[in-house]
This record gives sequence, structure tokens and C-alpha cells, in this order.
Amino acid sequence: MKTNFQYLRRIGVPIGILVILYFLGSLGYMVIEDMALLDALFMTTITITTVGYGVIKELSTSGIIFTIIFIIIGTGLAAYILINIADFILSEFLLGRMEARRITKMIAKQKKHYIICGLGRVGLEIANELENNKVDFIVVDNAEEPIEICKQNNWLYIKGNASNDEVLLDAGIKEAKGLFAALDTDSENVYITLSAKSLNPYIFVVSRATAQETISKLEKAGADRVLSPQVIGGRRMAAMALQPLVTDFLDTIMASGEIEVRLLEIEIEEGSKLDGKTINEASKQYNLGALIISVIEAGEKTTYNKPTADTTLTTGQNIIAIGTKEQIQNLSDLAVKD
Repeated sequence: MKTNFQYLRRIGVPIGILVILYFLGSLGYMVIEDMALLDALFMTTITITTVGYGVIKELSTSGIIFTIIFIIIGTGLAAYILINIADFILSEFLLGRMEARRITKMIAKQKKHYIICGLGRVGLEIANELENNKVDFIVVDNAEEPIEICKQNNWLYIKGNASNDEVLLDAGIKEAKGLFAALDTDSENVYITLSAKSLNPYIFVVSRATAQETISKLEKAGADRVLSPQVIGGRRMAAMALQPLVTDFLDTIMASGEIEVRLLEIEIEEGSKLDGKTINEASKQYNLGALIISVIEAGEKTTYNKPTADTTLTTGQNIIAIGTKEQIQNLSDLAVKD
């Protein structure tokens, strides 16, 4: 991670060397040739820059030897200084601005993406999971280290306070599908949730809660789902002890990219081939193969509604299905607009 000290050192060291070079050169000419300060500075400048101007006065033998040594040392150091300063200006300012403009343009093109507010331990796990599932997302954070992580992973990012409406608008919240309020402070997550819902009432917000009493506040603020790492961690530990095989099986399905079985949530879009058909009709006509284990109506938070063969599939519903990779892909293709 680049800090202000590193930036200062990168530009300060060459400038410091240049100052020392001028001081030693001027001092040498003043002592050896008894030159005035301005004349000594002039001789030092034309010597290290090798511009080819004539000397102010005829040099003594000691002055000639000093000049030869100074040219050998000074021109090399001057070249090093100029290269470092030019590299700093090019990489940190010109290329940095170009990169910022490129990221801004890419963010402006995003639709149905997710916004991760806070790239701490929780936010980093979210980002990795979204990347593994090839889902578009934008990270919003105002600290240097998370931004550096984004740069290293080529993730889209905005450096700023996620509770600021302008920052969320820059992140494309109007077009975003979901938002993760994953900051370490509950009060900030509440504020972000309120801001997000005020800017886009239809965005799906998942918020992190550190304290148990904050869960109800986040739900009142508009969070669609609230997760407490402590609560989830405790439940997971209990499940691993009570039903280790079931837990391992579900983990394998959700995490592995090689296993044959898939468990997926699919939204039925308007105009899709599944719209208006019963599960039985769709299975016979399109040879679904995948098992639809739950059908959730639009806007419902219920995680399980047992469907029957006569259950009608309509626009806006979310279906949870299990099957092979090919079966799930076929079902996903049928659920999108034809």
C-alpha cells in the first residue's frame, strides 16, 4: 500500500540529491576558483546539464580536475533525478488520471450490478464470492488499503464515503440490483441502508449487524436481509456438529465449481417461455430435468413455498431449483425473456 510517506520519499529523495549536488558544486567553485555565489551556481548548472556554454573564467588546474570529477558524478546523478521525477509525474498523475477516467466510464455502463460498501473482512469475502460467480460489482470504500486491493484484483471501485448520496449515485445505485452494507460500524450500515433505499426503493439490501439489537433497526431502515456474523457463525458451528454430512453437502454444492449438482435461484422474466405455464406443462414441453423445490412470489421474503405440478409460473417469481449444470442452465435460459 502506498502511503503519503512513500510518495514523499519517492519525490523527496531525488530533489534532496539535487539540492546536495548544487550545494557541493557551488561550494567547490567558490572555494577552488573564488567565484561569487551566482557564478558558482551558473557553473554548477552548465556542468551537470552539459549544455555546452563557455566557462565564466579560465579555470585553474584544480578547477579543471574538480569539473571533470563533477561532470562524471553530476551528470549521472542529474539523469537519475530527472528520470525519477518524470516517472513519478507520469505514473502518479497522468496515468492515474487516465485510469480514473477509465474506471468512471466502466462504472457508468454498469446495470443490474451489486455495490459493496466497505471492503473489510466481510466485504472482501463478498467480493471474492461475486467474482467467483462472475457477477458485476463495485466497491465503495474511503481507505487506502481496500482501494489498493481493488486495483490489484482489477475490481471497479469508488473511493469515498458510502453514506454519501453522491457517492452512491456515482456507483450507479439507480441501476444496481443489490447493495451490501458491510462496514464494521452498525450505525454506518443503518445510515447506508436508509440512503440506499431512499435513492432506489427497489434495490435489494443485505446489511451486516454486529450487535443483536441493531438487527431490528436495520430491518426498519429497509434492509431486505440482515446478517450477524456472530449469529451465523454460531448456527454454522452447531449445524456442523449436529448434521455434518448435510452441511458438507450444501457447502460443496454452493462452493464447488466442479461438482455435477447445482442449487440455484432463478427469476422468471416477463415474456419468458416459462411465464404462464404450470410446472407440469413446462416439464413436459421443455424437458426441464431440474427439480423446482420452491417458488417465491415477487416481494415475498418467504424462503420456502412447496410447489406442486399445477403451480403456475409467472413473471417476477423466484424459483429455487436443484439439478445438474446442464439442467440448471436450461432452466435459466427458459426463465429469461425470449
